[in-house]
Amino acid sequence: MNSWTQGRYLAVSLLLATQFGLVSAAHATTELAPMSELVGKWQCLPDEKASDKEESWVNYDFHHDGKVNSKEWIRYQDQGKTELEFNLFVDYHLESLEGEYRLKPLSMKREILSDPNQANPFGYDAQRDLMGYRIFLQPVMKGKNKAQFEMWYHITPQNHFSMQCQRQAA
Repeated sequence: MNSWTQGRYLAVSLLLATQFGLVSAAHATTELAPMSELVGKWQCLPDEKASDKEESWVNYDFHHDGKVNSKEWIRYQDQGKTELEFNLFVDYHLESLEGEYRLKPLSMKREILSDPNQANPFGYDAQRDLMGYRIFLQPVMKGKNKAQFEMWYHITPQNHFSMQCQRQAA
């Protein structure tokens, strides 16, 4: 299996980033940021990459009514050549559940920017699996315009991943 294919399955499975180790005890005791502090546009970068071949970022736009729009950009390269590059647009509903936020996918669109191997990683199964995920989000505010988004998926709650986020100007 191509390295980008392996990475893409992880990215689709995890939607926003790859899975990483357990959350530290410090994060487990951090108070959840109020939804009002999240409203606005955020640019996020993963703390760690799935591989040296992957580059990615995610933009989130949180609305007062709980709607969240996201745009994820991912590129996989091998020996300086792009194997796959795409944008993934997902609309979510943000809800609070037992003291944690949960993102529920509502719709998904994708835009393939480069796919020289004609792999089309967004088949029916991948889209079905993606729409079935629930993402738990624990935002840790680091001032008014910076945050760390600790995230995990309902099917793999022990595997957390973290993104460093910066609020974008309106």
